[in-house]
Formats: sequence, structure tokens, C-alpha cells
Amino acid sequence: MKGLFIPLLLTGLTQAVRVYLHPGPHVPPRLHACTAGATLARHLDLERFEDAAPNFREQGLFVGRGFGTGMLLTISEEDARAVIPHSLKKSTFSISPTPTADSLSVLIPTYIDRAHHVYSHVYEPTIPFAPHESTAASLQVFADLKDFLEGDYPVDRFAAFDFTSLTASLKAAPETDHEQVHEAHKVLREILKDLAERDDVKLAIVSVPSSHSHHSGRTHGHSKRQPQQSPLPLPRPGEPIAAISTCHASAETCGNATDACSGRGACVAATKAGKTCFVCACSATTDPKGRKEHWAGSACERQDVSGPFVLLAGTTITLLLLIGGSVALLSGVGEQQLPSTLTGGVAQHSR
Repeated sequence: MKGLFIPLLLTGLTQAVRVYLHPGPHVPPRLHACTAGATLARHLDLERFEDAAPNFREQGLFVGRGFGTGMLLTISEEDARAVIPHSLKKSTFSISPTPTADSLSVLIPTYIDRAHHVYSHVYEPTIPFAPHESTAASLQVFADLKDFLEGDYPVDRFAAFDFTSLTASLKAAPETDHEQVHEAHKVLREILKDLAERDDVKLAIVSVPSSHSHHSGRTHGHSKRQPQQSPLPLPRPGEPIAAISTCHASAETCGNATDACSGRGACVAATKAGKTCFVCACSATTDPKGRKEHWAGSACERQDVSGPFVLLAGTTITLLLLIGGSVALLSGVGEQQLPSTLTGGVAQHSR
């Protein structure tokens, strides 16, 4: 029994999703999915789209603040072992429970869409969200990465690159040999070493299990526009399902019809009239002054003022009741006759 348990444990460890952050904050070796999402988003200055995690206040103590250059890379677990330098392994954590392949496949489209609302420039790859199933497409990602780092772009910029099919696509090409795969690993490792020495780039690398990488590549190539989701548990819809007039047949249809929930939420599965469909689950955002804003509507298009309205209405009604009660009390006291002892004393004094 013990001999069977150890291989199963090792298999689980090798299938874990691992995140590497630079500049390296101090993070626990393992984070729950909710906290991991908040940590990753905050590291890339995209935390306004995340609901606060249970211990998010503690996370804020060690994750960097301020805008600059942000970059997200996804890479297969096999390639990660070959290219990630030791200098980037100082700040890393695994996600538990392991996100599904479907949720990981929309990670890059989601962060690209969110970055358009935060950064002044979002880099558009030559082959956006391509499955990189050809050698040329895989090598083009290297050119795009170099252009993003060395090109004449604003400092306040963001980019995301998908390397999850790097080795698989190179090995699948008949003209590719083992030496070319090794050379590709060497180039990427040198780029990551250079980034590890820079403090002006906020880098996040997500290592995807090899069993997920092929699925991820196919999904990226399916559509340029994906619904905004997170590789973590999503919030429940902000309105009752029955109150939402449009319930979409798929997450992709929901994302396209609502412009990815206006960049303020995610498309989640819901049940309406006994059928499963997809609606927008709106998330709270933060305005430039740090105030929390809530959103509502079928596409998260309008600000939810129901909370402040209820508070204001309740306060107003309470004040009116207090004023009315005070007036009624004073009127009742004024109509009562004075005691006979007081009236008698006043009458004798007048004579």
C-alpha cells in the first residue's frame, strides 16, 4: 500500500500548477486557488478585477505596488524544468486545488482583456493566442517577446505570451531535431535570466501541467475574444438568474455578447428554467481613489448603487421617525394640564 501511495503522491506533485513571481515577494509554498489568483493579479497590478481573498490583506504586505512593465508567461511543466533559472525560483508557489484545463486555457485572454483597462499600452502578438502547433509559430513568440522587451514602447505596458506548446510543436516537426529543442530552451532561459536581473519588469510565469498544455493551445487558437475568467473559483452572479433576460448558450457566446462582461466580471454557468446557460458574474473593482465599486446588469454595464441607496434610505427614514416622534412627544406634553398644587399656588399669588 505504501509503495502505491508514493508514486501517486509524486504524480500529484508533478501535475501541480506552479507560479513564479519577479521581483520576488515572500510567498508561502502553497496557496489556495482564491488567494493565488489575488496574489497573481496584484503582482501584475490587475487586482481591481479580483474579489478580496480571505487573507488578501496579508498578501498586500509583500506584493509590489505601482504601475510599470507587466508580463505574463505560460509554459509547460516540461519546459519549465529546462528553462526557469534558479534566480526565479526564490518566489514560487503551487496552487491547490489544481485549476482545470479549461480555466487555464483562458488565463492569457483574460489578463490581456483586463490589462486594456489598466495599462496605457497592451502588446498585441503577431499571432494572437495561436496554438503554436507549427515550428514557425512557436519561434515567432520569441521574436514577439524580444520586440516587447527591446522595442520603443511606453514604460507602462503589458504583454502575455504562451509557451505551453513550445517543445511539443518543435518535436512534432519532422525537420526538427533534439539540438533545436535544446537551442530553443537555451534562448528562453537566457531571456529569463536577464529578466531576473531587472527590477523594472513585473514578471509572472505560470507552469502548466503537460496534460493541460495541448488543451490550452487549442483553446487559445479557437477565438481571439474569450470571456473574462480566472483560473480560480468565480463569484456567483450578481443578480438572480430569473431577473436576467439573456442567458447565453456557452461561455464564449456570453463573453462576445457582453464584451467580456464589460471587463468587470466573468461568464459563469447558471441554471434557468431547468437549463444550464451562462451569465455574467460581476466583480467589485477599485476606482483611482481606492474606493470599492460594485457593478450590476446583464453585462456588468451599470454601477450597483443598491447598497448605498438602502443605507441612505434607511438613515433618512430613521431620522424622519425620530423627528416625528419628538414633535409628537412635545405636542402631547404641551396639551396636558398642570398639577393642582401648581395652579393653586399661582392663583393665591395673583390675589
